[in-house]
Amino acid sequence: MGEPATLGVAVKTVSATEIKNRFGQYLARVAVEPVAVEKNGRPVAVLVAFEEYELLQRADDAFWGELARAAEAEGFVSADESLRRLQSAPASGADEDRAAS
Repeated sequence: MGEPATLGVAVKTVSATEIKNRFGQYLARVAVEPVAVEKNGRPVAVLVAFEEYELLQRADDAFWGELARAAEAEGFVSADESLRRLQSAPASGADEDRAAS
């Protein structure tokens, strides 16, 4: 515990029990750096400052917005063409499982 998490960024890593017992301390800490939370030795969450969360949300929105603009620039296929492509695509295991139930 206390070693960098495998997030590509060195962060303080603590157990869920430690977070529960010292929540206020770790809330203050996230103003300086993210805190990774482990349960049973496995990473389950990261606490970040709200400002950092907002920045991540804006970056995510910008990323998906750019992908949407690029897709729109390439043009759209008709509903009939979309259906034809879906029908000609090989069935995945998940589709077969749904059909069997």
